[in-house]
Amino acid sequence: MSRSCVVVGGGIAGLGAAFRLANAGIRVTVLESEPTFGGRTRSEVVHGCVVNTGAPFITSFYDATLALLHELRIETVEPEDQTGVVATPFGKIPLDLRSPRRLIGFPLITITGKLRAMALFAQSFFRRPLHIGKPSSLARMDGGATIESWGRRALGETAYQYLLRAGVEPFFYFGAEEASAALAKALIRHVRKWHILAIDGGMGTICDVLAERLEVRTGCKASAVEENDRSVTVHHSGGKIEADHAILAAPAPAIAKLQGNIGEEDRNQIEAVHYLPNMLLYFGYERPITVQHSLVTPAGPGRHPIARIRTISEWMPSYVPDGKEMVSVHASSWRSAELIEEEPEEAINLLRRDAETIFGRLADPDWIRLYPRRDAAVLPEPGHYRRMRAFMRRPRTRLLYAGDWLSGSTIEGALRTGLDAAQQILAQ
Repeated sequence: MSRSCVVVGGGIAGLGAAFRLANAGIRVTVLESEPTFGGRTRSEVVHGCVVNTGAPFITSFYDATLALLHELRIETVEPEDQTGVVATPFGKIPLDLRSPRRLIGFPLITITGKLRAMALFAQSFFRRPLHIGKPSSLARMDGGATIESWGRRALGETAYQYLLRAGVEPFFYFGAEEASAALAKALIRHVRKWHILAIDGGMGTICDVLAERLEVRTGCKASAVEENDRSVTVHHSGGKIEADHAILAAPAPAIAKLQGNIGEEDRNQIEAVHYLPNMLLYFGYERPITVQHSLVTPAGPGRHPIARIRTISEWMPSYVPDGKEMVSVHASSWRSAELIEEEPEEAINLLRRDAETIFGRLADPDWIRLYPRRDAAVLPEPGHYRRMRAFMRRPRTRLLYAGDWLSGSTIEGALRTGLDAAQQILAQ
């Protein structure tokens, strides 16, 4: 007897789950509320340039993601330029995050800080496996400390400011004082021989290829879910759909708004997930421009309004046609929260001013794209991973959950939750 499943959410978690189920012979329908699917992995082409509207890359330790890409025959590319400089109170200094040796050579770290960092790197290689995409392993290290409190204690002030913060904030956009130390501990575990990987057609290629093999209904917003002993019914803007199983793979705020008989304990934990906003700004040039450094990130004491700034042509030449240039400006979450209510023109002007304080003067662009997201990144505050581990261990039969909110804001974590949900259905 054939089985069926409806998946709510067309991001990497939902499409990954749907793909695995469809390959096993289960009839799957994906409902996506937005006009386009992909979520934080969506890409688009603007004036001939490939623009990632969310996550710009994956890493070499994204095991599940790389396995899926191999299955889909999507090739990855190692960007040509992965190094840059950090803007510090003492000027711009080269920083390469790809190996402990290069990190420890950073000149602003005290001898004591370097020795502590070396000891921490060495210890991490002999501890139990810790993976940034596995909430179960992260929960073991989620003891209530923030990255800031743990980092200052474990590394000292200078190594915390110039190594730990530089390895977290430019990539996740939230502050080290907000997030669980488990995240930093996982990153330290991964730091040996890691590198960044990209996809020629943009990150959206992953979901594009997944969706080719699925029934995906875009512009279809779910409003309620009803579970009974024999089926699950999802009500949406186009009517309703009944299936043997349902996977709710939408962002946590969207799931929390669904009417129906979601368990009270589940709903309370979903509502407790804390998202932060993010603003991503692209400046496009129909001509070459000259810059002093292709990648600049801020480092040192104090809050930084900009997480990082990068010119794209030297990083991924396939994203930018010859003779053109594109500059990406990633705002920090706290700065994004300040600007999210501003008119787009005002937000662009303020972000440009922020960017120029660390990058240098930016030439006037030929085109601009601003991508504001209110629920852009999950904040894994202390205790988050423990709560999510408990949530995922709760027994479920017909109604399951997936999404980056269960693991923290990485493509790897989101995909793993989708594949895990699919496996639970297949095991029944």
